[in-house]
Amino acid sequence: MQIHEISTEELDYVTAICLDPSVPSKWREAMKTAMDYRIQWLKTMMHKGLQISVALDAPEVVVNSLGPKNAKFKANVVHGSFPKGSIEYLPIEFAPEPVKGEKSLFIDCIWILPPFWHTGIARSLMERVIEKARRYGGASVLAYEGDKWFGFFDYMPASFFKKFGFKEVDLDGSRVLLHLNLGADKRPALRRPKCKEIESSGKMVVDVFFNSQCPWSGWMVDKVKRNIKKYDVVINAINTDDRKVIEEYGMSKGICINGMPLITRMASWKEIESIIKQTIMH
Repeated sequence: MQIHEISTEELDYVTAICLDPSVPSKWREAMKTAMDYRIQWLKTMMHKGLQISVALDAPEVVVNSLGPKNAKFKANVVHGSFPKGSIEYLPIEFAPEPVKGEKSLFIDCIWILPPFWHTGIARSLMERVIEKARRYGGASVLAYEGDKWFGFFDYMPASFFKKFGFKEVDLDGSRVLLHLNLGADKRPALRRPKCKEIESSGKMVVDVFFNSQCPWSGWMVDKVKRNIKKYDVVINAINTDDRKVIEEYGMSKGICINGMPLITRMASWKEIESIIKQTIMH
């Protein structure tokens, strides 16, 4: 296996990891537009210092290691290599999350394809980023503790990053801002989600925040728009690609109802509908 830093001409590696063969075809279709926006976002941010390191292996090695349960992954070959996972990072000033800081690299995503969990790939990718972060003076990440994305998915858990020496520097509910001081001694901080004034119209207002950094937030918007029609509500999809929007609301992904931030990560429709029903009852 090798760790390869990809160029703007190699972003199909990212597509192969974000939308791997295990993603149902109907979901892949719904996420196609969101993935196109992600690629454009990546190209823009790579000019601002964003980097993506990908773990690659020889296809014949991977294919021979996959059992019947994971046979669908065998076709996931790009440029003659098999991408097993990736890590994405950029200067914290451009982070697509509600954080503020300086002199630090910010990890906005690490993802390993499920058949290769617990095989040391995530550690290799993390060690690569930490080495790069030394010249910045630190590394930071927004992780989660005691919470699951979409209500069931243990993504970016704080416990994983703490294994590498990251320390908690700020906390807001389940969102944990972690930092590894590599000499600069500059602690980052979280921006808090903010309430906003809603003009009374007699209807519930549901704001869905999404960011092109992750196509799954686009999938969340699609799910909400398709399912919320049975309720008499006003729905707003708020794109947070612009850092000024993140600073204004104190969140990049999540749900506000009637101006109140209630979920500050990606959420399933089941979670969102539960909150809508509770709000209606009260």
